[in-house]
Amino acid sequence: MVDDKNLNFNPDVPTWKQVRERLGMTQEEFAQAVGLSRNTIGRYERGEHHRLTLSASQIKRLVELMEQAGMSIKDLPDDID
Repeated sequence: MVDDKNLNFNPDVPTWKQVRERLGMTQEEFAQAVGLSRNTIGRYERGEHHRLTLSASQIKRLVELMEQAGMSIKDLPDDID
């Protein structure tokens, strides 16, 4: 299935929502753990934001969470600034 909203869509790379769900977190839990607002996560998952901007410390925290869940940084979507 082609994602008409995003021509760069790669079905082999999980979306941020899928990453969050694999971590077993709600939007609120994920936002708090990474240091973002739930509204930011929600807007991103709805497609209102197209790139997620994280600081180095937020990326480190995200990588820690992912490693605890058996995931790799390679499992992150490419749309991060």
